[in-house]
Amino acid sequence: MEGTEDGEIFKSILPCDPSKIPNVPLTDYIFKFLRKNLQVVAENPWLFDVCSGKKVLFKEVEELARKVASGLARRGFSKGDILYFVSYDIVDIGILQLAVWLLGGATRGSFQIEEPEEFQRQMNEVQCKFVAVDCETVQSIKRAISLADMDCTIINVGDADVDGALKFSELSNDDGTAFPENVEIDPKNDVLLICNTSGSTGTPKGVMHTHETVVSIMACFEGMLAESYDESILITASNFAISNAWTSSVYLATGNTMYCIGRYKKEEFLDHVLKFKPRKLFLYPYISSWLARSTELQKHDLSFIKDISLGGSVVDPTTMRLLQKAFPKAYINLAYASTETMGVSITLNSARFQLPLLGTSPDGEEMVASGVLFPLVQAKVIDLETQKLLGRNKLGKLYVKATHIMKGYLVHKGREPNRSCFDEEGWFDTGDVAFFDSNGQLFVRERVSFMFKYYMHFVNPSEIEAILQEHPAVQMACVIGVPNKETTNLAKAIVVLKEGKTASEEELIKLVADKLPFYKHLYGGLQFVDSLPENKGRKVDRVAIMKIYA
Repeated sequence: MEGTEDGEIFKSILPCDPSKIPNVPLTDYIFKFLRKNLQVVAENPWLFDVCSGKKVLFKEVEELARKVASGLARRGFSKGDILYFVSYDIVDIGILQLAVWLLGGATRGSFQIEEPEEFQRQMNEVQCKFVAVDCETVQSIKRAISLADMDCTIINVGDADVDGALKFSELSNDDGTAFPENVEIDPKNDVLLICNTSGSTGTPKGVMHTHETVVSIMACFEGMLAESYDESILITASNFAISNAWTSSVYLATGNTMYCIGRYKKEEFLDHVLKFKPRKLFLYPYISSWLARSTELQKHDLSFIKDISLGGSVVDPTTMRLLQKAFPKAYINLAYASTETMGVSITLNSARFQLPLLGTSPDGEEMVASGVLFPLVQAKVIDLETQKLLGRNKLGKLYVKATHIMKGYLVHKGREPNRSCFDEEGWFDTGDVAFFDSNGQLFVRERVSFMFKYYMHFVNPSEIEAILQEHPAVQMACVIGVPNKETTNLAKAIVVLKEGKTASEEELIKLVADKLPFYKHLYGGLQFVDSLPENKGRKVDRVAIMKIYA
């Protein structure tokens, strides 16, 4: 703990010696662990697409990756090149990424239903020579290639034939003789991943991570990684998300199976859970909010689930209580992270270590904790108006510093990354309002850009949403600020009711008025809808909601 008389620099309580973080490429680090575990886990799947049934076994992974790398090298892929992928596939994309990383290249994936013009923009940024597609995305990509006037090798990772495309099987059946044995990778500077932001605040940006950023975060948790080979997880993240790349790397190193949903459909989610019986679930809050309120939970024995991890955005207290009630034998954990930071804090609840999941903000709002800082992470909280460094139990904008934070935003291949979100001392501006409590736990309230003013008062949408979601008939709610000349903004709620349940507009507006101060009342009204739009990161799309309902 460092700081001034009133402010404080917060540091992690989790031990990690930075001098012991290896300066090696990610693939070297992962395969070293895999080889140690291989005799035990050889016949188990690493990645398993629950929608298609496609899988790859641990014993196949390294050889496959090297064959595919050889096949790519034979066709001109070299160090520094970037593979772009737009596909629903899980398994082939996973192997392709390992192959590219072995060659000293980088990968960038995208949301599968973007317009060709957006694909063109992203492909231009990375100057890709190779792009992986499936039969559903190939036409949009061909259109994007035409618009960009690029010369790209198209790789088909699907089972169906794609005209003019190189089949993934042609790469995986390569004899391996073109694999370059002396690729010199600079872990600190060579880019490994370019992950798109969810676009919640605008056009998706390409976030650049190096080998060092991913290895450092894995090495910090090395002593806490799975100690058994039965820690399977079902993850709802898309194949292009940072959480997918990070989790699949950890599970490959530790010899545990990752069940993936190539095409997420809410109505099929529980069927997948019941069929594959994973010990862990990774859920975005949008999905966890629905799951916690689902009447289907009461019909099944889900005691095989031992851990539920939540990440992606703020979780409201009512959802947390409902999850705890629905999964009484499971440890529920939250991670505060972003595409840019990979990980800032985590609750780490387990049989050996537990932290309270609920707390109270300095202004009296009940909130869900985001846990303690990741190893080697430093954080500070700055007053929104005075820019003064704050101490514990004071709300402000959160800044963080760590080795595993991104290199910067992609501008164009070959150009220096955009680091405008870092200050002159290297602090990254998260854009989130947060505070640390007396015990050093982080509580994240809301993105600064989602907050709005009513006269001179700041209004936090998630606080109002949490009150609305306490009502037994409410499935989900989103609150926005509707511009108003006199008050600056008026709070308006967009609400989805549970199937078969009813509630009136007046009833819900009164619920908020009874529990919150006047400036957080729903003066902009309340509107019922059948569903709320999601963005590419499977979060509630507030930008779209503003455009539709404000």
